[in-house]
Amino acid sequence: MHLRERFEDYRGRIRFTDLDLASRSMALLWLGLFRDRVIRNCFPRIGAQSLLSDITKIINSTFLEGYILARAAYDLGTGSVLFTDPERQASVEAGVDRLRLMYEEEEVGTIPFTGEPLGVEALADALVREIAYGPDMMWLEERELLKVHLIYALWAGYKLARFERRLSRERG
Repeated sequence: MHLRERFEDYRGRIRFTDLDLASRSMALLWLGLFRDRVIRNCFPRIGAQSLLSDITKIINSTFLEGYILARAAYDLGTGSVLFTDPERQASVEAGVDRLRLMYEEEEVGTIPFTGEPLGVEALADALVREIAYGPDMMWLEERELLKVHLIYALWAGYKLARFERRLSRERG
């Protein structure tokens, strides 16, 4: 199965709720900060709540697609990844801290998706183009500026899946 086919298969079966509790927490923290930055940079004088809602949905879905892309690139399957145990005291908090540290330790200034498995960078570019030129953003004047931010949302979701994989290996 090729990367695009595996991605499409995973896309239909992986949901945000499939993420580990620590991963969901980390994603929500990151997405909140990122969304605020995007709104501040791309739409400094925005007044319409419906536009904010639409942009937030686009950013959130792009992040999840990045997560799914990493799972497809490394052929990790569609099952839930669990590396924390909500029943064990402080397990989730420790997982969030470890994920946060991994995000902070990532090299700043690296070009997203370089050095990843064959086809990942091309598929990532195609996904961002599909989103940016799709019907949800066709009417948006700031589309090209937002497109740059969407690459980083996709990259952040991709990194989250990589970090989960690393934590799972360390735990197991």
